[in-house]
Amino acid sequence: MFEQDDQSRIFGITAVENLFFTEYLPSAEGDAVKVYLCGLFHSQLHDEGYGIKEMAKELSMDEIKIESALRYWERRRLVSRLKDNPPSYRFHHLGQRMLTGQDDWKGDNAYIAFSEAVYALFGERRKIRPGEIATAYEWVQELGLPQGVVLMLLSHCVATRGIGFTFKYAEKLATVLKEEGIAAEEDAEKYFNHDKLTRDGTKAVLRRFGLRRAPTEDELDLYRKWTDEWGFSSEDIQNACQETVKASNPSFAYLNGILEGLRRRGVKGAPVKEQLEQESELMKATRETLNALGVRVNPVAVQNAYKALLSQYPHSMILLAAEAVGRKGGKFEDLPVALQAWYTRGIDDELKARAHLDKQSAQLPLIKRIMDACGQEGNPSEKDRAFIDAWLSTFSPELILHAAAQARNAKQKFFYVDRVLKAWKEKGINTLEEATKEQPAAASQRPSREVGAHRYDQRQYTEEQLERNTHDLIKEALNKRES
Repeated sequence: MFEQDDQSRIFGITAVENLFFTEYLPSAEGDAVKVYLCGLFHSQLHDEGYGIKEMAKELSMDEIKIESALRYWERRRLVSRLKDNPPSYRFHHLGQRMLTGQDDWKGDNAYIAFSEAVYALFGERRKIRPGEIATAYEWVQELGLPQGVVLMLLSHCVATRGIGFTFKYAEKLATVLKEEGIAAEEDAEKYFNHDKLTRDGTKAVLRRFGLRRAPTEDELDLYRKWTDEWGFSSEDIQNACQETVKASNPSFAYLNGILEGLRRRGVKGAPVKEQLEQESELMKATRETLNALGVRVNPVAVQNAYKALLSQYPHSMILLAAEAVGRKGGKFEDLPVALQAWYTRGIDDELKARAHLDKQSAQLPLIKRIMDACGQEGNPSEKDRAFIDAWLSTFSPELILHAAAQARNAKQKFFYVDRVLKAWKEKGINTLEEATKEQPAAASQRPSREVGAHRYDQRQYTEEQLERNTHDLIKEALNKRES
C-alpha cells in the first residue's frame, strides 16, 4: 500500500492546465474560479469525504452559490455530476479530451442550445461572455423561468435600456417575473409591453420637463404608481404636466403632488383635463384679484377663500370690489366685508357695482369738501359714504356743508353733522338762509358733563365770521360742482 505524506497537502502542487487560464478563466466569475480551484485541489488529493458543505465553510460562501458555480463548470464541460444524494462531482482532464476527442460524458445540451440562442440574439452588436450566459441560465434553473421567457427578457432589456444593459439589472427583472408568477410567454409579453409603455410614458414626462435622459428607477416607480395604483392614463398625466409650468423647477415630486390632489378629489379619466382647466382658471382669477388689490400674496394661500367668494359673487364684481378696496390700502381680508356691504345696499351685480363706483367717484370732490369743512382727515369710509348718501337724499350740498362747518370741534364729526341735519329737518329748515339764522343744532345744545379737559379758553367767533366762513365753503363747493 502506498500513501502520500500529509505535508504534501501544504507543500505539494495542484496541477492546473494552461488551457484553463487561456480558455476558461477570462470569462468566469471570481466565485466560480474559487470553487473550481478548490474542488480541483481536493479531487487530486482524493478527499472523498469532502463535499459542498465543507467547501462552503472553507470558502466562506453559501452552499447555494457553491452549487451554482459547479453547475457553471458542468456547462463548460470541466465538471460532471455523478450522483445527487449526496452530491458527487468528477473533474475532467482538459488536454486529454481536446487531443483525443474523448467525450465519455454528455454535456448539458439544453444549456448549449440556450447559449446558442443568446449568442444569436446579440449577434455582432455585443460580445457576450460565457459568464453572462451562465448567469442568465441560472434564471432558468433557479427561478424556474422558461428559456423562451428569459430570451424575451433579454430582448426587452435591449429595447428599453440599450445593447449595453447590465445582466445585474436583467437579473432584478427576472426576479420580478418570478415574484409576479409569470411563467408563460404570453404573460411575459403582456408584462414587457406594459413595462415598455411605462418607460415610454416616463420618458414623455421627462421631455415635458426639458430633460433628455433615461428615467431613473424612482421615476419609473412613481409612474407605475400613477397608472397601476391610482388609475391615471398617460393622457391624464400629460394633462397634469401642463400644471407643472407654474413651478420654477418642475419635477416628478411636483407632478406627484398634482396627481395626488386629483386622486383625493376623486377625479380620474375624462374629467381630469376639465378639472385641471377649471383649477387653472380659478388660479388665474385669484391672481387677477390680488393684482387688483395691489397686494403680494401667494395665490395658493387665498385660492379657497376666493373660491368661496366666487360662489356668491361674479368674478367681474369681485374685481371691482378689489380695486375699490385696494385704493384704500385694504387687504384680501377686507374684500368679503366690502362685497357684503354692497350686497346689503342692493348692489348685487357688475352693472350696479359700476354705477355705485361711478357715483362714488362723482361724489368724491363733495365728500372731500364736507370732510375739510368738519375737519375730518383721511379717506372716507363706507360708513361715511352711507351718511352722505342719506343726507343728499334730503338736503342740498350747501346745507350739508353748512352743518359740517359746525362740527369742527366735535369728536365724532359725521355723527354730529347727522344730528344737526336731523334737528333742522324736525324744525322744517330746508334752506341755507334758514339754517344761518338758526342757532347751532339741538344736539350741540344738549347739556353735557364738564371735564377737566374742557376747562380752557376757546376762541370766540362772531356771527359775521361764522357766516363768512360758511359762505366761502359753500361758494367753493358750488364752483367745483359747476366745473
